[in-house]
This record gives sequence, structure tokens and C-alpha cells, in this order.
Amino acid sequence: MSIDAHNLNEQEENNLNTQDHLAKDSGENEQSRTEADDTDELQEAEISAPDPQQAKEPEEALSADTEISEALLSEQGTGDEKIIEADAASEDALEMDADADAEEGETPAVQGELKPKAKRKRKQSKEAEPEKPVTILHMVFDEPGGEQIRQSFELDPANTGEIIYIEDNYSLGPVGELETPEGWQLRKGWWQAVLGLDPEMQPEVMSADKMKLHQLLQRLEEQQDTVLWIWMGQNERDVAGYYYIISHLMDFQGRIYVVYLNNLPFIDEKGHIFYPRQLSEILPKEYVKAARLARIVTLSEFELDPEEWEKLSQLPGSVRLLEGGKKLAVKENDYYDKIILDQLGAAAMKLSRLLGLLATKAKLGLPEYYIIWRIKSLIETGQVISQGEFEKGGKNVTLKATQGQMFVELNAEQEEDSAE
Repeated sequence: MSIDAHNLNEQEENNLNTQDHLAKDSGENEQSRTEADDTDELQEAEISAPDPQQAKEPEEALSADTEISEALLSEQGTGDEKIIEADAASEDALEMDADADAEEGETPAVQGELKPKAKRKRKQSKEAEPEKPVTILHMVFDEPGGEQIRQSFELDPANTGEIIYIEDNYSLGPVGELETPEGWQLRKGWWQAVLGLDPEMQPEVMSADKMKLHQLLQRLEEQQDTVLWIWMGQNERDVAGYYYIISHLMDFQGRIYVVYLNNLPFIDEKGHIFYPRQLSEILPKEYVKAARLARIVTLSEFELDPEEWEKLSQLPGSVRLLEGGKKLAVKENDYYDKIILDQLGAAAMKLSRLLGLLATKAKLGLPEYYIIWRIKSLIETGQVISQGEFEKGGKNVTLKATQGQMFVELNAEQEEDSAE
């Protein structure tokens, strides 16, 4: 009986211990469930809270034994703070973009909505209508120079365009009030005298330029994508031609360009550097570089240059010389006579040889018809005697200066001996 009683006592103690353990485990599990529920409630409260600082503050109703949960929640709240701050920065950036769009006339995006701004601009650039190619007209006062420019188009097709050649030489003869009938008739009479035309004949050079100018103005008026490049060499003919033409182009300011090759070095066929006076002296490949010098004629030039041309046209004298830049000086008709007599000298000389000396040695750059006209004027005044007919060419005419003598003999043998 004592053994059974002892066994019963041990069994009861074991049962009590088991119940204690179960109760203890149950309490711990209950406490864990309570802490987990508290943690979930705090997280839900933190997410719904509008102010991120409230997520860091512990609930007053939490007991002292939830310190571990508070620490975990505190760490989680710090991370949420960074996320919220980043979202706030993104919202600020969106507001700045919206302000910029408002200044540009665009509708700002809704706050919090990311706008594909860069993508939209790229889309607009693709949909933008391409610019129409510009049509270039090239105006020259030197026909051989215009041909050199035309050949340069093969090297630089971007500058390809029609060549307009102004035939008249406005550095010579009367140029005042050419838009009036009186001014037109005065220049017409001068040309008739130079070319030896009958009074009823119209100089083709004048009528041709008048038609070209009319067609140019009409084309610039009708074709808004057309621009004009005026090419000038460092000589009086090109500069005088520019002055005359520019006075008709005021209505097209912004579409008129000038390429003035003034005192600029170029390379010749032998590779040497030189400073050309005429456009015809420049190689086609050099015009590729020269085209980069094209610039728009400024508004001040449109105001001042026609006024300068008006002053020049009213001065007495029919010879205009380039003194530098775009400055022209006016001289009398006989200005070149002394140069012709100096090259002729005391000996007899063929007309063809004299023309060559005036072009190469004296570098006058004058048209042949004008020099012949001045030589005929010297013959009329008795300063030169001649033999032969001008109509048959320069090799059939022999010239000799009288040098103030009343009686001068001229024969072909004297010219041959002087040539040797």
C-alpha cells in the first residue's frame, strides 16, 4: 500500500508539472499573439497616418513589455520616412516641371503623374515639317568669274544656283537718275558713242540688264525661299555694280547676301599665294572656301549704300575708281588717257600689243571697247596717229603717239623694228 501511495504521489506531481508547463507555454503563446496583434495594429495605424512623424511615436496604450516591438516599429518607421521624403521630392520636381510647362504654354501634368516630357519632344521633332531647301541666285559683274563659280558647284553642290551676269559697267559713264527717262537717255547716248552705234540703235547691254533686274525682282517677290548672293572682287566695276543693284533690293532685306573678296589671299595654279582683283583670277576650288564668307547685307547698309551711290552719281566725271573697301572716287573722262599714252611710248605699236600691255602691265581691268573708244578720242585730238582699220582687228591697226609734234611719220616697218 505504501508503494502504491508513493507512486500515486509521483504521478500527481508529474501531472502538476505538466500542467504548469502547459500553462506556461500557453501564456507565452498568448503573449506572443498579443505582441503580434499589437505590431499589426501599429503598422496599420502608421500606414494610414498622414504625417510620417506619427509613425515614430509609440502608442500610449502600449504596455512596458512591448519594447522589442516598438524598436522594430521604430526601424520600420525610419525606412518609411525615407520613402515618403523621396515621394515628396518627386512631387516637388513634378511641380517645377508643371511650372515650366505653364510658362511654355503647355498644360501641367496632374500631381503625382509622371510626364514623358523628353519622349514627347522627340516625337514632336520627328513630326516637325522639314525645312525647304533654299534656292540661291548668284550675281556677278565678271562673266568669266561667273563661269569659275559655276564650276565650283561640282565641288560643293550645296551652293548650286543660277548665275546672273550684269553686263553693264557702272564704274564708267553717266549713272545719274537711271530710273528716269532723262537719265536713261543720257547713258544710252554715252553707250552709242563708245560702241559707235547709230542714234536709233539701242545698246543691248542696257536693255539686257533692265530685263534681268525686272525678272530678279519678280522672282524674289514670288519665291520666298529664294536668296541672292552678290559676288564682288576688289575692283571698281564690281563695287559700282553692287551699289547700283543694292538700291533696288531694299524690300528683300534678310535674303540678300554679299561675298566681297576684298584684300583676301588665294592660291593660284602654281600653289602661290596672291591677292586677286577679278573673280576670274580665282580657281574654282578656291570658291568653295570663299562661299563661307557670304553674309547678309545689313539694314544699315541698305540705308547708307544707296545714299552713297546717289552722291557718286551726281558728281561730275564718268570714271569711278576703287580707293579701298567700298569707297569709290570719281574722275574725268580722260583719266585713263595718260596711262594709255605712257604704255604707247614714242615708238609705233600695234593695237593688239597695246591692249595686252594695258591688261598685264598696267592692270587696268578695263573692257576692250572702252580702251578703243579712248584711243579714238586721242586720235581725234591729235595726240595719237593711226594706220589701218579698227573694224579689221587689233593686228591691222598701228598706233604712234605724236608727243606734241605737228608732223609725225608712221609706217609698219618702224613698228616691226620696235617690236623686235
